[in-house]
Amino acid sequence: MFALLAAATLAAGGPREDCADEGPIRVTVVVVLATADNKTVDPKLKELAKEVRKRDKTLTGLKLVDSLAKSIPPGESAEFPLVEKQRLKVTVDKPKDKDGRVGLTIMPPELGEISYACTCDKFFPVVTPYKTKKGETLIVVVMAKPCTQKK
Repeated sequence: MFALLAAATLAAGGPREDCADEGPIRVTVVVVLATADNKTVDPKLKELAKEVRKRDKTLTGLKLVDSLAKSIPPGESAEFPLVEKQRLKVTVDKPKDKDGRVGLTIMPPELGEISYACTCDKFFPVVTPYKTKKGETLIVVVMAKPCTQKK
């Protein structure tokens, strides 16, 4: 069907001073289901809903299903369970570079590999073509955080 790569909402900022240079990358995956059957939007997803509707006006309701996080060393991969036995594979391709960006490759259900660079605390949403048994559209939102708070 289509993939929404709403990077516009994830405008890359400059490098942050509190980003760690080495070690595992904390990857957070937010699992969202979208529907045309209602207009209910989880308050935490208001900004995402605006971006999704720019590409598909029929997806009016968004529901937060889960939020998962794993630490993944550069060069390694991890899988995240989504819905209905679907999985998202995330590979940390490159550690944080001089611009504060981390290289990731994700493999959402029913899509090929998507490789991109991201900065700390920026979410990258992908509307997948996967439909649940109830007809809901699966959206995965990924954030990599190669950061530690200064003490």
